[in-house]
Amino acid sequence: METILAIAGIKSTGNYKTNIAETTREYIAEKTGISFRTVKSIVPRLMENADFIFDKIETRIKSPNRYYFKKDKENYFFVLNSFFSEVIDTKIKGLLLLIKSVCKQETNKYISEKTYKGELNHSELANKLGIDVKTLDKYLEKAIKEGQIKMIPKGLLILNKSIIPDFKGTDQSSRLYHIIYGWCLDNDVIPPDRNDKITQSANGQTKRNNPVLNAILCKTANMSDDEIRSLLTKRIVSKDITLEYIAKALNATIQKTETKPLNIVIA
Repeated sequence: METILAIAGIKSTGNYKTNIAETTREYIAEKTGISFRTVKSIVPRLMENADFIFDKIETRIKSPNRYYFKKDKENYFFVLNSFFSEVIDTKIKGLLLLIKSVCKQETNKYISEKTYKGELNHSELANKLGIDVKTLDKYLEKAIKEGQIKMIPKGLLILNKSIIPDFKGTDQSSRLYHIIYGWCLDNDVIPPDRNDKITQSANGQTKRNNPVLNAILCKTANMSDDEIRSLLTKRIVSKDITLEYIAKALNATIQKTETKPLNIVIA
């Protein structure tokens, strides 16, 4: 499980325009908290078995190793640098990153495909993570005790705030969603899924639309972060909510989008 943490540490030093990271084994150990001895054993394994992440790895004697990452515009998630400095067992950190990689898209929730008595299917999750059930159970129990994971109906929820559920955005909708998300974690409420409608424009740009989040944004447009949190505290009474529930609780009007018939063009 520490391997994925080492990979995250390497990527944190990288240039995302060139997809190249240059770093030493000593720095990886310092950055991630993994022992230098373990890092020394991880790097050779990456060279042999991590071709799904790296195009190649150049080992250099008098210079830092150079890691060439594969370009992937879809399968990735965001982790804040604060994650590496948190005082958490490195194996638990690795488990959190592994679980995040199989979470429902743009959430920190893992929902079992085939539940066990309506709860998390441990065997299914262990199989997806590539670890045995005994190891999963051992570190899952530790993660729950340390407040890093919470069990929810049919699965689990990652509680670590340094692991971004969706993406790092500077737009007002993202700001609002992250305020709601943070409030939920602070108040033992299961956060709502964002559920943006995502489309690709002709020039390849990604466009997002979320009428429900937009309605809540209009209702809270002139409020500070603290004022929005205070309003949520006054209005939210359920422990498992949706954005629609929040919009209704705040009396926010959701604008319905009309579907216009397509024009038929005969060439």
